[in-house]
Amino acid sequence: MKHYCRYCLHCIRQDENIGLCEKKNEMVKRTSIRNACIYFDFCETDAFYYNRTDNPEKAKYKPREVKSKECDGQLSLF
Repeated sequence: MKHYCRYCLHCIRQDENIGLCEKKNEMVKRTSIRNACIYFDFCETDAFYYNRTDNPEKAKYKPREVKSKECDGQLSLF
């Protein structure tokens, strides 16, 4: 799993596109990914999306489905 700053427990939203990392005391963008961050603590609620909706279920993390490399009905050329 990639370490998106928006799903970190230490991210605080400042406005629509910029947040603040409490541990590092630096500004992060909405699309920031810090895979080597030692302070990353996963939180399933999105820091940037949470306050924009009345339904908090829409702000929860939804992992992508793993795509298969080949369709079941097709043959590979290799």
